[in-house]
Order: sequence, then C-alpha cells, then structure tokens
Amino acid sequence: MNKIMYLEFERCIGCRSCQAACRECGGHDAKERNYVEYVDFMESRQTFPMLCMQCKDPACARVCPANAIQITEEGVVLSAMEEKCIGCRNCTFGCPFGIPKFDFEENKMYKCDMCYDRTQHGISPMCASVCPSDAIRFIDFDEMQALRRRRTQMNLIEGKKPTEQDKWQYVPEFFGVYSD
Repeated sequence: MNKIMYLEFERCIGCRSCQAACRECGGHDAKERNYVEYVDFMESRQTFPMLCMQCKDPACARVCPANAIQITEEGVVLSAMEEKCIGCRNCTFGCPFGIPKFDFEENKMYKCDMCYDRTQHGISPMCASVCPSDAIRFIDFDEMQALRRRRTQMNLIEGKKPTEQDKWQYVPEFFGVYSD
C-alpha cells in the first residue's frame, strides 16, 4: 500500500461530511461505515472521526467462527463476506472500537474497509476526500512520518507527555492516529 490513513482527532469540526460521503460510496448500500463521536458530550462539543483502525491482529476477524472477515495483503480488514457470514455478531462484540455494525434486516455485518475498491488503486477513501479540516487524510508514509515527528516536537514544546492506552496497540504502523 503506497498511502496510509492519517487521523488527527482534534481537527474534526463535527460536520459529518465523512459520513455523508461514506453513504454515497458505491457498494455501501447507503449505509455509513464510519462515525463521528463526541469526545465527552457533557463537557464539550468536540467530535472525532471514528473509522476502522485496520488492526494488525483484528479481534473482529479472530472471533468470527465462519472466517467471513478477510484481511487483504495490504492489511485492510474487509467487511464480512455475505456468503460466509452466519449472523452471530461476534465481530460487533469483539471489536474494541465498536466499528462493525450488524444489519438485522439483511442479516449481515458491515464496517469501514477503507473504500478498498478505491484505495487499492491509490485513490483516497471517500471520507478522506471530503474532510474539510483534514482530520482524515490519505497520505504517503513519508508524509505521515514527518507529521508524526512534527507532532512529537510540538508536544514536547508544549510539555505534553505520551500516554498509554491499551486499545491503540492494535493499530498498525500504516495507520497514523493522533489525538491530544
């Protein structure tokens, strides 16, 4: 994969254009596969984009008894294959990020797959192509590394220390995620 997804949560302005673009993406059956969540609704109106983290060892795929969730050579975790999915919903319970959703009417699971039909050809996923604040970007690995270095330098200047959060250890190297 030549390009990667890069998220900067604090850039999100809550416009939900990523969700609208996801609904319009071909093959998504007018369902959004990404979400905009509130950091703490009682404290502020700050939002952040939530899409599949494309885990290195995805719990959703690991707990699927029918082996319906496949992982591409590039490491993209795809939605469950309809012909294999038995509707057990283990994937929805197993994901630490709460990304897979289950459609009870159609009896199938769906989730963000980084618009694999687009990204495998180097085209930005729908959500990244419309994000006005650059909270979601589809960039080269070198650009991501430069942004990470600059981010680390700014955090040190501002006196911020890195924190440990267990669920982020599952996020692969090619998926740059940052939040304050």
